[in-house]
Amino acid sequence: MTPSTKMMLLFFDETDTWGDPRIPLYEAVVRVLLEQGVAGATVLRGIMGFGRAHELHQAGLFGIAPDRPVTVVCIDQEARLRAALPAIAPMITEGLVFMVDGEVLHSATREPRG
Repeated sequence: MTPSTKMMLLFFDETDTWGDPRIPLYEAVVRVLLEQGVAGATVLRGIMGFGRAHELHQAGLFGIAPDRPVTVVCIDQEARLRAALPAIAPMITEGLVFMVDGEVLHSATREPRG
């Protein structure tokens, strides 16, 4: 990675969907990132949080919350992340996209199985 390495964080709710047929927004976003050639992405499911509306999202009865926070984390060169943004931004109708400077300190790749 180069000094222009960035981390893009996308915040929205687990119940958000996209497309026809409807699929979870986090899945649609990760598929777009893959198509755009982004180095990698990970989906993290939050156990509790709140956003601009100050509505608390947390596990309810039996530990289940219908609107748990979700974060998609992706790291790559800034240019590649910014190039993917026009395809992703319209998908997020409620949420936040945040870019952070970063420095890769270690990167290892496992040999493919087979």
